[in-house]
Amino acid sequence: MFKKITAITAVLTGLIFGGCTKERPGRAFPEKEFVTIYYCAGFNNLSSDIRKNVEILKAGDLPFEESRHKMLVFSHFSVGNYDYSTLTDSHLVLYTKDFGRIKADTLLTIDKSRYATDPAVMREVLATVRNLYPDAHYGLVVSSHGTGWLPAGKYSSGSVVQMARRRQSASELPTYRYHADPDSPKVKTFGAEVKHENSTNYSVEMTIQSMAKAIPMHLDYLLFDACLMGGIEVAYELKDVADKIAFSPTEVLAQGFDYSNISYLLADEPSIEGFCKLYFDHYNSESGSMRSATISVVRSSGLDALADVCADMFGKYRSSIDTLSLNSGIQRYFRSNYHWFFDMEDILVKAGITDEEKAALENALDGCISYKAATPQFLGIEIKNYSGLSMYLPSATIDKDGKIDAQLNEFYRTLAWNKATYLVE
Repeated sequence: MFKKITAITAVLTGLIFGGCTKERPGRAFPEKEFVTIYYCAGFNNLSSDIRKNVEILKAGDLPFEESRHKMLVFSHFSVGNYDYSTLTDSHLVLYTKDFGRIKADTLLTIDKSRYATDPAVMREVLATVRNLYPDAHYGLVVSSHGTGWLPAGKYSSGSVVQMARRRQSASELPTYRYHADPDSPKVKTFGAEVKHENSTNYSVEMTIQSMAKAIPMHLDYLLFDACLMGGIEVAYELKDVADKIAFSPTEVLAQGFDYSNISYLLADEPSIEGFCKLYFDHYNSESGSMRSATISVVRSSGLDALADVCADMFGKYRSSIDTLSLNSGIQRYFRSNYHWFFDMEDILVKAGITDEEKAALENALDGCISYKAATPQFLGIEIKNYSGLSMYLPSATIDKDGKIDAQLNEFYRTLAWNKATYLVE
């Protein structure tokens, strides 16, 4: 999918500048170390784009060596964007800068046979960070491909052709594929690296549930520089992991966040909203298809109240929700035939909620969304209604035989959001 857009770059830049200043009295975070981790799963066709992000970050105003702010980068890259047969080690590196000189200290090396999208690898990397800085605030930025709440392999096997290729394969791994339009900018998603086996490329992914279990510390913030992660299912699954979560309901352009603004995250009091606003402003100032961006920042503390409101509405309007379809005019955030991501509020509006109920829903959304923005379109998708969160619409999901995807619904029942709201009974 297209890589995330320059807004993140702006945020990261701000973080870097804040991180290089001397600690000031009377501030909250200098009492503890604040560790920002940039986790790059780039053993895929985004390798060169994410490498550029790391170089932009390093060129910024990194923390000085004695600073309480720490900038760590974990990166796994392929030799080339499409060279997946040559395996490479991945590394966790601490970057500092003094007198204009960058110092890089390698804290951990992961063997080339392992992948950054393996939950065990993520847990080992983050546990290393926690053990090195046991009494700290933590912020995590993850950059890769991404497919929202979907089970591993679902997005890459979403078409009849791919399903056929998968059945023909001796491996149980799904066939590696990313949606791409040669006439459009490149996009990216989260959580997919490439395994080359028997002359075939396969996708190595983790589910959002596995990711939640792989994070061994509580985070002040979690930012997704990846496609389609901006759903209520993702936010609710991670609500106990991070205080704030930032992501995009649509795909993300391959350039990703603007990491020259890393100082916004490295400041004594990180501004997630400020970082994301710079990201959005950058793309909103572009023209043509490059003017494509959506972003939301969610406060996890407000998600239970939103779940309570939605649970009541899902129960009351279940029959109406079940009759909605791809032709119901609901705001969509997907392209082609990947119809798993619709606007959450617009689903309920189209289902017929009253004005009073809509006001209650918007009040709950305001209670958990601290920033949201969307360009008028995203790569041809007109964005008229933007609540800031996407959601699954079961009645719009059909399998290759034209029937409701019972297997996907069965997986959806395992998600924390569904357990709280019973969207799928």
